[in-house]
Amino acid sequence: MKRRLLVVLLAILACAAAVLYWWRSGSVQRQLKFRNTQVCISDSDSDISYGSDSACLTIYMFVSYTCRHCRAFLNYDLPQIQKRYIDSGLVRLVLKPIDLAENPDMMSALQLAACMNQNGNADDLLELLITDPFAVYSDDFRQLIDDIIDANPAMAECLLADDFSYVRENNLLFSATSSKGTPIFVTNGHLYAGRRNIDRFCEIIDFELKETN
Repeated sequence: MKRRLLVVLLAILACAAAVLYWWRSGSVQRQLKFRNTQVCISDSDSDISYGSDSACLTIYMFVSYTCRHCRAFLNYDLPQIQKRYIDSGLVRLVLKPIDLAENPDMMSALQLAACMNQNGNADDLLELLITDPFAVYSDDFRQLIDDIIDANPAMAECLLADDFSYVRENNLLFSATSSKGTPIFVTNGHLYAGRRNIDRFCEIIDFELKETN
């Protein structure tokens, strides 16, 4: 009789622990406002990456440079995140640029950034995309693209060879997440939509770092 009672008590305790774990997990999810995603995201040589490949945590950011929230994150939040997490080797941030409208001018600009990034000299173009992305729709920028194609065969091959496959792949991945806008951040199978204030974003990073341990 006592043995049966002990078994029942242990079963009740196990159920209570499971319920408590479920409640706490749900509470964290509600507090940090993420949803689970099964979309598999991998690195590409064309990605703009901040941080070490050996970082404890990799965060993928889908970014549209015509999105003011994306630009605000890159302009104001990223320097603080870099100082606190990236430079210390804890976090790597990987940008996945998208253009769902597939505007030819923006697609060319994103492809050019990808090509230049492979050679380690995309900084000036990335700065332009952050500060004045609509400049890519100008005749001056179109002429710049033509001049690069004429002057640099290797860059021309990169720009023209694959019909913007890198950006289009990012577009497909973004669409697969069923997200409605940018930016979105994906890490550890969790998807965070929208720009958060810097304190909340650091709270998210701290939580995800614990999840990796």
